[in-house]
Amino acid sequence: MKKKTVGLLVALALASLPMAAQAEGEVLTMMMNSSESDSQAAGYKNIIEKFNESNESGVTVECTFYSNSDYKTALSTMMASDSEPDIIFTWELGYLGNYVNGGKIVSLQSYLDADEEWKNHFNDGTFELLTYDGEIYGIPTQQCLGIMYYNTRIFEENGLSVPTTWDEFVNVCQTLKDNGVTPISMASTAADAWLVSQYIQEISNGIKGYELFDSIYQGGGAWNDPAFVEAAQKFQEQVNAGYFEDGFTGVSGDEAREFFRMGMSAMYFNGSWEISNVGDATLSPEAENISCFVIPKINAEYDGVTLGSVDTSFAVTKNCQNVDAAIEFLKFWTNEENASMLAYDYGRMPATDWELDESKLTPLLAKGIELLGEQKNMTPWFDRVNADYGNEFNNQSIAIANGDDPQTCFDALQAYVESHPAE
Repeated sequence: MKKKTVGLLVALALASLPMAAQAEGEVLTMMMNSSESDSQAAGYKNIIEKFNESNESGVTVECTFYSNSDYKTALSTMMASDSEPDIIFTWELGYLGNYVNGGKIVSLQSYLDADEEWKNHFNDGTFELLTYDGEIYGIPTQQCLGIMYYNTRIFEENGLSVPTTWDEFVNVCQTLKDNGVTPISMASTAADAWLVSQYIQEISNGIKGYELFDSIYQGGGAWNDPAFVEAAQKFQEQVNAGYFEDGFTGVSGDEAREFFRMGMSAMYFNGSWEISNVGDATLSPEAENISCFVIPKINAEYDGVTLGSVDTSFAVTKNCQNVDAAIEFLKFWTNEENASMLAYDYGRMPATDWELDESKLTPLLAKGIELLGEQKNMTPWFDRVNADYGNEFNNQSIAIANGDDPQTCFDALQAYVESHPAE
């Protein structure tokens, strides 16, 4: 797999799954952001079970799984009470940075430096997002980007092709609407606010390009920048035009996905991590008809500036009493056999450059990897850059979806940021 450069780049009903039979001896505890309904959870459990059977340290990894909507609250509660597990799933940039600054995470720099072969197998740019004050604190295992899934059968029946410009994209949506087909399904409940903000952010990428993201990332940009307001207005126009499913503002993530999998919408906006969930024939009757594209840019000069980042990363906490064993586990997770298995069987894009057998890739994953390789700059999600500001951006995005004025919402966001200076 060719290396790809990555540009600068959730409440307490805890749903847990027991992992692996208890073995005598030392236990490493771990928590993952993946629920039982996620197809890739089986792959994750497979890796853990194999490690428990074969590791040289004689340790047993026990993992608890949390749904996306529960994970952040669960982890922050544990961190506050010093009861966090040994190994955690983490997002990058400001999210992990808060725990690094709080003295909760172990630097992995010396372990990577001691094993150059391991260190050099990670794709270019992935470590940058997990580096703080010159030290690497997280191990990236997968990469991701924001994409629009589409049903090729529905497109063909309506005489449509993949849009390459924003005007073509709007025309696709309108044609589907006129023909009695729901153009797009997307979650938009409060618990899924991050998806709505992603959609607005992706439109903004096509208005002002990487410069807009970088100005926010570096701290000098305004959250009420005209490009954000214009992007929100474009999104609101689509909502008002009926391009999203009926009852859009009350549709959950599972409902939106199922709507698309059953062929009840032509498109579905989410991330590449959904490849296994929408492309699995045991889950989706339309699996063989699903492909994907990147939403075209309003200004063509910003083609290739797309939502994306590292996906699944792991960090080792200060609670860990056997960091060497944790490192052994992370090396095992990211080896060629396991990274390839997650790609072939579960549609996960690896963050390591092991050569993949293209004949073993599903057409949907192959297309996702192709799209990833075409991007020039990736803009991570804002709630990964700064959890506080990013979550407020998510909240204002939901307000916009419900009809609030975009300018007023982004002015309120800017006022919030100004009254809550970053530490």
